Amino acid sequence: MSAPRLPSIGWRNLRRDPVRMGIAVFAVVFAVVLVTVEVGMLLGLVRNASLLIDRSRAEVWISKVDVKTFDFATPFDPREKHRIEAIPGVERVEEYNVSYTMWRLPSGGNISVQIVGMEARARLAPELELVSGSLGAIHNQDAIVIDEGDRAKLGNPALGDTVEIMGRRARIVGFTRGMRSFTTTPFVFASLERSHAYGWVTEGGKQTIYYLVQTAGDPAPVVAAINARISGVEAHTRESFALRTRTYWLLETGVGLGFLLAAFLGLVVGGAIVSQTLYAMTVERLPEFGVLKALGATMGELSRVVLEQSLICGALGLLLGFAATFALQPLAEAAGTAVLIPLPLAAAVIFLTVLLCAGAALFSIAKLHRVEPAMVFRT
Repeated sequence: MSAPRLPSIGWRNLRRDPVRMGIAVFAVVFAVVLVTVEVGMLLGLVRNASLLIDRSRAEVWISKVDVKTFDFATPFDPREKHRIEAIPGVERVEEYNVSYTMWRLPSGGNISVQIVGMEARARLAPELELVSGSLGAIHNQDAIVIDEGDRAKLGNPALGDTVEIMGRRARIVGFTRGMRSFTTTPFVFASLERSHAYGWVTEGGKQTIYYLVQTAGDPAPVVAAINARISGVEAHTRESFALRTRTYWLLETGVGLGFLLAAFLGLVVGGAIVSQTLYAMTVERLPEFGVLKALGATMGELSRVVLEQSLICGALGLLLGFAATFALQPLAEAAGTAVLIPLPLAAAVIFLTVLLCAGAALFSIAKLHRVEPAMVFRT
């Protein structure tokens, strides 16, 4: 007698038990959404951590020695600029300042902001994506530009409004898009002179935070020469400084580990629920599997039934999970949190879901190994 055909038994079993099927699918949705959102948020934060570095047109960034991250730089003597300009291979040097300061809210309270200052004829500073106003006006008296995503934090100012920063008057002349910091502290862009006046570290214009350098060729020899000849400062290529900043936030602060741990727990919880649900369905139908075994079904064919059930739940969970994640994306953006879902992340989530579902089916398959055809005839 030939073995029975079993390609659709798994699907029929699921349809006969919609409650357990729904629980298993929900578990996969939970795991998919949690993993995708957690890792997507982490990728968005990582992008923001080095956003201004990555968008700059400078091949070399120069800071005080031992700067761990872009956000917490130490000021140094601006007279070093002349020594930097004398290094062979250096074509252009621009000052670029980043300093924490206080923005006075309409309610009377204060909020911490990062004032970012660039030279009037800056060619190496990060490009700003302006959505309203004029970028050229940033070098007018008291002019500043903020990101539209930070307006709510800053008291919802409008274009042309006058605000107070560090006890000084400032007027909003433009809004950017997508210029958010990793620390969620709003960026405030201004001219170099105004950044000295607004920033508490650089007040008075006696110190600088960064120099941006354009080189005539390969930046590596220029970096080596600056580090060898000028004490107290440290030169980095744009890529190495961006990597240092991202590494600091991901590893040294534990932020990356926290996000990844949450994603891993989501996988564990989802896998456990799917596994228990499939096991309950398998145990409930052991007599039916015994019949199939008595009719000549092989262990491989019986295992395929359980695996089919698991993968069907995984496929449905993936579809619903991705739909929920993409629906959450604009809500997260509106709340000020970017959730990036590149194709490699989506592919990794699909791969992990397949592994999760296949692994969840193992306990049920192990139970099937102990099924005896003779159990069909027991009362």
